[in-house]
Amino acid sequence: MAAPVSRGLCLTRAWGWRSQQPILVTQCTAVVPVRSKKRFTPPSYEPKYKTQKEFLEHARKAGLVIPPERLERPIHLACTGGIFDAYVPPEGDARMSSLSKEGLKQRTERLQKNVASQLSIRKIKQFDANFKIKDFPEKAKDIFIEAHLCLNNSDHDRLHTLATEHCFPDMVWDIKYKTVRWHFVESLEPSQVVQVRCSSLVNQGNMYGQITVRMHTRQTLAIYDRFGRLMYGQEDIPKDVLEYVVFEKHLTNPYGSWRMHGKIVPPWAPPKQPILKTVMIPGPQLKPEEEFEEILGETCKPQLA
Repeated sequence: MAAPVSRGLCLTRAWGWRSQQPILVTQCTAVVPVRSKKRFTPPSYEPKYKTQKEFLEHARKAGLVIPPERLERPIHLACTGGIFDAYVPPEGDARMSSLSKEGLKQRTERLQKNVASQLSIRKIKQFDANFKIKDFPEKAKDIFIEAHLCLNNSDHDRLHTLATEHCFPDMVWDIKYKTVRWHFVESLEPSQVVQVRCSSLVNQGNMYGQITVRMHTRQTLAIYDRFGRLMYGQEDIPKDVLEYVVFEKHLTNPYGSWRMHGKIVPPWAPPKQPILKTVMIPGPQLKPEEEFEEILGETCKPQLA
């Protein structure tokens, strides 16, 4: 077995047998070029059709119809931004008899406005063939009760299906960290449809329907703050409430449903009960070496006359 040859030995075999001078091989650094990844540049082709008109003509000959491109984005309007042609409640409603002079006057005015409501009912039936104005007050009452019961459980997902995007913020505003206790007792008078209106938005084909329902009910309401203290109302004492609730439906949408849209508050309505707010009573200013219990004990001591 041959021994390993060191780098400093003479290489006579490389230069021939006649060479007698030893040749030393030294270590050197060699630069090896590394082939880098070549980036692909797509070749430039000339377009087959120079103008868009030539392309459309060729596509039409081939039997292809290319729809025009629209830069507009689709907009979905689930509800309107308010109440159009709001109903004006007569002054003293639910207080005067229908046989009195003023009560008969209110009934005649309601009959005169009934003509516009009948035209709107016909328009609603064009989109919903199963719609019946006689059955709607009872349906509206169920929607009203279920929507307010969702506030007791803070069920906002279910409330979105019962109230429009316009009415939802008004119902849940300022009740965060509060407890609501609402209860429906009974109906003092049967619910009644007082006005029906239809209107279009953006274009004539986008129709919305609004129905105003008069509700005279007896309810209980109590609102507690985050510390459990009563802020508004009383849970044990029911109150008579007269409300004009507006329900809305997107008639063009085949999957639309009637939802609460708002309430009409007449100007002659009595003012609401003020909210009882809890405040912190500032205590005595203490010095660094004093404690609150010592000062409290001194103030509670009986004083001689």
